[in-house]
Amino acid sequence: MSENILNSEFEMQARVQKAFLEATQEKVKNHQALNDDEIKLLCPVAFKDKMTKAEINKLGLSEHYSFVPTMNVINDLRELGYEVVDATQVKARKKSTNGYQKHLITLEHPKYKVEGSKEYPQILLTNSHDGGNAFTLSAGIFRLVCSNGLVIKTEDYGSARLVHKGYSFEAVQELVKQFEETVDEVLTRITAMKKVELTKDQQIEFAKQAALLRFKSKSYNEDNIEKVVNIDDLLNVDRKEDAGNGLYEVFNRVQESLINGKYTYLGTKDKPRKARPIKNFKQNIEVNSKLSKLAFELVYYGTEIKNSSHMA
Repeated sequence: MSENILNSEFEMQARVQKAFLEATQEKVKNHQALNDDEIKLLCPVAFKDKMTKAEINKLGLSEHYSFVPTMNVINDLRELGYEVVDATQVKARKKSTNGYQKHLITLEHPKYKVEGSKEYPQILLTNSHDGGNAFTLSAGIFRLVCSNGLVIKTEDYGSARLVHKGYSFEAVQELVKQFEETVDEVLTRITAMKKVELTKDQQIEFAKQAALLRFKSKSYNEDNIEKVVNIDDLLNVDRKEDAGNGLYEVFNRVQESLINGKYTYLGTKDKPRKARPIKNFKQNIEVNSKLSKLAFELVYYGTEIKNSSHMA
């Protein structure tokens, strides 16, 4: 076979792969159900289907460790009507953990996507195959207007861990039942958030507590964080839907600024620096869940904002 023919075939394959990637990314953008090939493109580690004794020993796992493929959970959730709309995996820090690393699968149910809804729930499935993390299902609320949402802390979502022992379809059914019960409560909380008005001082305090979720060094506290982080940036209004003094609007402004790095802070030698977006989904979930809890506490406790140390 001539070199020209080989180059032509290579170029054709590259175009096909590029088109497939772009089509998959468009489906993710539009929250359309992904098929197995599309999930595999985005998150290959989710398709690991077995664990040998040699692998278990290499990873230092217990002899009682029972491997459950992520796709088994995905297919069980599909049986319950949930569709995969996104999938991602972290970059392995070590060569030895490549193929076992933590990954995130986002699922949605068509029944919640009713016309006129501004928010609807998601199931966030996280897992790893190195024994460091059990399956975890988190409850999330996606917000259409800005592609952001709330993540509900695990303790607010019952026993949401699927330990790698005794996995069963019945266990997944029970967790989905808990999820749907939690969703009803959370949507009620969101309605309550929309009725809470904050003074300017309360908005500043909320933004300061939010900043401490990213700047976690012991040297940062409520008294000095506004000297490090531009609080006005966190409270900045980017879209008309987020204007106003309501808790829900303030929460969404602060969340988007914090997660997407839309603020400046003082770096080394007090030099102003542009913040970076949070791209690691583990940190994203952690910050989002604590920020949601901070906002929910304002619904429960009125004008009192709890210290972020209570959210560990």
